[in-house]
Amino acid sequence: MLELDAGIDYRLDRLKAMDVYMTPANADTEARLDEDFLSLSIGAHAAPVTLQVQGREIVIPKVAEGVAMVGFEDLCEKPLGPGDYLEIAACFHTLVLKGIPKLGSEKRNEAKRFVTLIDALYEAKVNLICSADAPAETLYTEGDGAFEFERTVSRLMEMQSTDYMAQPHSG
Repeated sequence: MLELDAGIDYRLDRLKAMDVYMTPANADTEARLDEDFLSLSIGAHAAPVTLQVQGREIVIPKVAEGVAMVGFEDLCEKPLGPGDYLEIAACFHTLVLKGIPKLGSEKRNEAKRFVTLIDALYEAKVNLICSADAPAETLYTEGDGAFEFERTVSRLMEMQSTDYMAQPHSG
């Protein structure tokens, strides 16, 4: 038997070379996210996937080789909850999330959903590559749950580390 990969995790090497939290979210970072998706999915054909969760459909617009690409509005501006995010975390080892906006008190529901999404991804050791309008520590600084959001900031920072990325997906 011939072993072809010699135990080398090429995706981890690719991830380590990427900026996994990009600001600001604009056309340049969007293009970089597209390149990262292509690299991590090994150039495989991407297609939309619809997940069925408790009678609801969650459309993930672009999926290939365990990598999903989706916009913030698709996951956090819709009435999704913990079960939805847990299913997403179970299905994909890497999530490319586009366009995280700066969140204020008027977007407290979106901020709460984002916290729940990050918790699900973090617990399942899903790799996150994203673009945001602001650094993690300034995404949500005032409004209901701003204090609790600090834990999300901490998780976002840890999710950028090589140690985190090297952990196997447990979804």
